[in-house]
Amino acid sequence: MPAGVKVCGRQAWVPEFMHTFKAASTGAFLLLLSLASSASAGVSGRVTSVEGIAIENARVTAPGGETRFTDFHGAFSFAELEPPVVLTIVHNRFLEAVVEFDGSEEQVRLEAKQELFEEIAVSAAPGETLYAPSSSSTSVIDVADSAIPVSTLTDVVASAPGVAENGQGGIFQTYSIRGVARQRVLTLLSGMRLVGERRAGVSASFVDPRLMGKVDVLRGPSSTYYGSGALGGVIQMFPRTFTDTTLEFGYEGNGDQNHQVFGWGDEKWSLGVAHRQSGKGESASGLELNDEFDQTSATLARNWTSGNLDYSLLAIGSRGTDIGKSNTDYPNRVTIYPEESHLLLRFSIESDSDWGLDFWVHPNDLETRVLREGVRITTNNDATDMGFKWHARRRWNETTSLRYGADYFGRQNVETRETIQPQAGSGGPTVEQMPIDGSEQEVGLYAAFERNWGGTVLLLGGRYAAQRQDNVGFDARDETALSGFAGVVVPLNSGFELAANLGTGLRFPSLSERFFTGITPRGFVSGEPDLEPERSRSIDLALRYYGTRLFLAAGAFKTEVEDYIERVEVLEDQLTFVNLTAGDVTGLELDGGYRLSDAWNLGFGGHTLEGRSEDDLALADVPADRVFVSSTWRRARWGLEGRWEHRFDKNDPGSGENAVSAADLVSASASYDLSGELSVTVAGRNLLDEEYFSSADDKVQMARGRSVGVTLNWRK
Repeated sequence: MPAGVKVCGRQAWVPEFMHTFKAASTGAFLLLLSLASSASAGVSGRVTSVEGIAIENARVTAPGGETRFTDFHGAFSFAELEPPVVLTIVHNRFLEAVVEFDGSEEQVRLEAKQELFEEIAVSAAPGETLYAPSSSSTSVIDVADSAIPVSTLTDVVASAPGVAENGQGGIFQTYSIRGVARQRVLTLLSGMRLVGERRAGVSASFVDPRLMGKVDVLRGPSSTYYGSGALGGVIQMFPRTFTDTTLEFGYEGNGDQNHQVFGWGDEKWSLGVAHRQSGKGESASGLELNDEFDQTSATLARNWTSGNLDYSLLAIGSRGTDIGKSNTDYPNRVTIYPEESHLLLRFSIESDSDWGLDFWVHPNDLETRVLREGVRITTNNDATDMGFKWHARRRWNETTSLRYGADYFGRQNVETRETIQPQAGSGGPTVEQMPIDGSEQEVGLYAAFERNWGGTVLLLGGRYAAQRQDNVGFDARDETALSGFAGVVVPLNSGFELAANLGTGLRFPSLSERFFTGITPRGFVSGEPDLEPERSRSIDLALRYYGTRLFLAAGAFKTEVEDYIERVEVLEDQLTFVNLTAGDVTGLELDGGYRLSDAWNLGFGGHTLEGRSEDDLALADVPADRVFVSSTWRRARWGLEGRWEHRFDKNDPGSGENAVSAADLVSASASYDLSGELSVTVAGRNLLDEEYFSSADDKVQMARGRSVGVTLNWRK
């Protein structure tokens, strides 16, 4: 272990050789040591997790009771103390440490009470792309550790309390957070904002889940840090970092799904390539589903350091073909996406002087084809999205700091081309139009103040945002908006913590909502240029407990939304967008885990939500209540994992929804290490073969029935 580094639990660790050294030292040497100590008076250090993640707001107490709190680098200092001195270090998520400091700039690594706390150890990991106020309700999901197969990002995030599937099924299915969905939930990929012209919202499943490392779920309005679109919360993906050579092959019965993954990496590089393909699946009753797809995606990352600067380069590419849209119109009206392609490039610089820069660009295109009533409608959406962010943090003393920054998000060359072509024998002319030929610019300035009073953390923040949209044939639209938040975290005795938040969110209307007029899979849609931005206000309160075996987080929230943009039917199969209503969504969330033994862990949680408009009508996108219990067991070469989820019925559907019945969903897996390098996993989903709807959308088709598959994984 390197000199000056200590890994600590509840007991003080004082090396035995220090006692021997003191006993054997001569008077002259002690005098020199004393003089040196006087010349360099002061004790400082850095507190991190075992994995080296800086721990912020850890309490460091000197023998006389004087207290310091670690900053966002995990650093602290006592200028008036002279070593050696014994300090006590306390943080709710880590074991208490009592450490003797023999000099300055020593590093202490705290042991997490539970392994999962390592992931949520800090309110600000290096780089603003990871930032969330410590008062926020968040979940960190490690995709690579899940033995139960996932096909989409929605499969991943729907395991978190307050998050549920939304819209129609298939690989493009989207999600809701706390009853807020579609383009009101912001999706990020390593800090890069993902947007699109699909009215259902953004689907980020163009990246194979097997190339994802961790996914952060931030619940509640978050526009202060992330900009327009974060009314309900933020989903952020981070690519998987490969550190060795990995090969994976898998097959799943329902739909003849198969996937192949290659990964390679070292200390600086990481490369991942994945291909997956699926035919049409079947529901539990044998109904054929239009949910086939063929997709290849890849990630390439490079990290290096020069001087006091850390650099990173990230490239992500994806191409999908023949992607089916599973809905109740099939097979009378068939919707497919013949091609979807993405290329994301990101370059970032982080300084140890507490500032950073991010630049990124994302050309993307999506082709949609609808076959209906003797006509084929082809819509091509193309755009080049880009972004820039500068962020910094200033700390005045041990208890007060300020984050601030500026960012830009733009969409250039946004084009939607629509071709209406009669099928063979139908007659009629071919019609071509370009309803969208425009651009979008958004700039933001934000700042957030943080103050620590005796362990209680107060957070205050605000953002000014300005947006400009233009489209050929229309006057440009300019909008400005303010958003903000206030949060507090109060540590209580015995590992308890109380957190409260007040926050606002905003979403500017999309180009499609304002300007698109044409035929979509749902019918003929006319845009509304005079739409106003959506706004939200939220309050939530959470009580958390961090124990050596038990973790528990229970919370309640209320979100008010104004100027809700809704798609309404003005005539049969003719729709438009309006600022329809305002409403409230209230709910309770529970998230917990219990470590039965070193090998066996339990997880549990759920949510209950209700959404009502100002006219006391049910709001759309509010999912059915649900509870879940999960379990993992690993010993020697064996691993077992299972999850049971009960979804209650939903009898109060909103606009564009149907009532749905209750369902019990069971998934499980068993893995075995055949050797030190090769393992096999057998896994199944919907093992009870339930016939159920994944959401209340009135176009959603039955979900896939029972499916069992096998995966081989080789690493070296």
